Amino acid sequence: MGKDAVAIGALLGAIAGAAFGAYVQKLWASEPTDADDFGQRLAKLEAEIEELELLQRRRKRRAESAAPVRPAQPTQPRPTRSQTSQSQPSLEVRGKSPEQQYLVLSADRNFTLSRVDYVSSQGTTVISEDVKKSGSRIEVPINEKKVSRIWYQVQRLNAEPARFQFRCHLRMDGVETESVVPAVIEQNFMQTRLGRTIFRNVMLAPAAELSGA
Repeated sequence: MGKDAVAIGALLGAIAGAAFGAYVQKLWASEPTDADDFGQRLAKLEAEIEELELLQRRRKRRAESAAPVRPAQPTQPRPTRSQTSQSQPSLEVRGKSPEQQYLVLSADRNFTLSRVDYVSSQGTTVISEDVKKSGSRIEVPINEKKVSRIWYQVQRLNAEPARFQFRCHLRMDGVETESVVPAVIEQNFMQTRLGRTIFRNVMLAPAAELSGA
């Protein structure tokens, strides 16, 4: 309907312009006889031009007002940090030392893992590892040397497990966030033909500690 009104307005304007041109040509076909007659014709012509311009402006306003107004598209609210933290990936440790162990992060949608910090129980970052992986499931090999460094820096009694944390730096739904999960290191021994071998096994902290963290 809006396009039809604009087309009709343009057609009427063209017709009025053509008629006005013919009228002016006829009006000025004969030369004015004196200055007064010339002034009267000029004043009349200027008045008619102003009236025509006023009519064209009115038609334009009516055409614009008749054009349909498109409703504004609703914008999706961007998730906040708190909303993202409620749907963070789940973490687990796969494998058992002395075989290679992996820190596994899983979610119902894609995310990016940029870095993993190995953090002491006092909250101090002991060592970090750049990852830069994306997907709905990401596996990161647990570095044995980093685990040993945590083992020797964390204070404990005798051979009790060393407590530490994995701090994962994530990007989900365009929001930077962190996921911190407590873990423990247990030291074990294996007897081989070459003697006794020490290995350290990483596990997530018990469920009670995870829920209280």
